[in-house]
Amino acid sequence: MKKFQFFDKNIRQQRPEQNFCTFNYVFAEYICYLKRKHGNDYNEMNSKMEQLGISVGIRLYEVVSLRERNKRETKLVEQLRFIQGIFWKHLFGRQAESIEKLKDRPNDFLIRDENPLLLKYISEEGHISPAQFMCGILKGVLNASGFACEVSYQFKTDERGVSYYPHTVFILSFEDAKDL
Repeated sequence: MKKFQFFDKNIRQQRPEQNFCTFNYVFAEYICYLKRKHGNDYNEMNSKMEQLGISVGIRLYEVVSLRERNKRETKLVEQLRFIQGIFWKHLFGRQAESIEKLKDRPNDFLIRDENPLLLKYISEEGHISPAQFMCGILKGVLNASGFACEVSYQFKTDERGVSYYPHTVFILSFEDAKDL
């Protein structure tokens, strides 16, 4: 009887094996670990979450690229469409709602997600935000594909300042406008 090996799997499998409950539990434990290690240093905790997201984003980009297509996009808009569609669907089981280019800032784009799966079960506590991990993933994917950027996020609010958590807008700020 042959043992099943991880490397025996077809790299082009269509449906990724995911267990979001397990991931959310491990991620919540990582946040607790950061709290114990760094105390009230929220900037350091958010920085560590972003660093983890960058390394995850780079690795996931390679896997998803190999599974879904064989070429890398050289145009930023096409790469953002790949992230909004194929990559987001691989990561969260559905596409992001939209990608928009900001009119007043030509080097900035928005990715909207009304209910990010990562934020569905883990709330923002104090100044620690799990959305920072998602920013790191986006930054890792874009940096690995050759588009240097900074990623931040905002939660949607109404005119009174009431938050529609977890409705999140990720703001992608690119350094160069030549590739846009």
